[in-house]
Amino acid sequence: DGESIRFDMHLHSCYSSDASTPVKTIVKCYQRNGILPLVCDHNTIAGSERVYTILCKNDPDLPSILAEEIMTSDGEIIGLFLQDEISPFLSAEETLDAIHDQGALAIVPHPFCTYRSCALKNNILETNIDRIDIIEGFNSRILDDWENAMARGFAERCGKPVSAGSDAHTSFELGRTFVCSEPFSDPKGLMKALPYASVHYNHTHPAIHTVTRLVKAGR
Repeated sequence: DGESIRFDMHLHSCYSSDASTPVKTIVKCYQRNGILPLVCDHNTIAGSERVYTILCKNDPDLPSILAEEIMTSDGEIIGLFLQDEISPFLSAEETLDAIHDQGALAIVPHPFCTYRSCALKNNILETNIDRIDIIEGFNSRILDDWENAMARGFAERCGKPVSAGSDAHTSFELGRTFVCSEPFSDPKGLMKALPYASVHYNHTHPAIHTVTRLVKAGR
């Protein structure tokens, strides 16, 4: 309805080396279920550019939210509402500077994840918490939900809003996890709406990580 917006704050298209979901599948999924996809491909905004070019052509009122999951020398950080692609492998501090220089938001995905070596280092997270806008508190691909709980607890202690995302790398995972909030069109609007948003969360079976490894190996 016009009173709210549903959106998955973390998913991947085939523009990520470890993901298989075609852009057209992401678009069709949105057209079917109305869950806005925030495409956060690894080290590129090409996927989100392609998706939003199509979505905004069909619906000019949609906010165009370009995003990128950026590998820093200290682990991954997501930039949301980007204007330009941010180069990988800078320090976390340099990456946060680059995100905020564009007026964009910085999200820390899957903090405290013990399975992924790409998670932002805990000491870096704590040192830079004043410059981080959002903590991902619900990630469907987390192996143990206590890691999501740790992220939410950390966010609460630090006074940060939490995001939720499927972290989908395959078509099967689309639409499993999303946020429902008041409509927004820019970073300020999202930051205002997010603390009052509701979350629809589904945990994805851990076997999905095997699929991701196979996709990456086949590239």
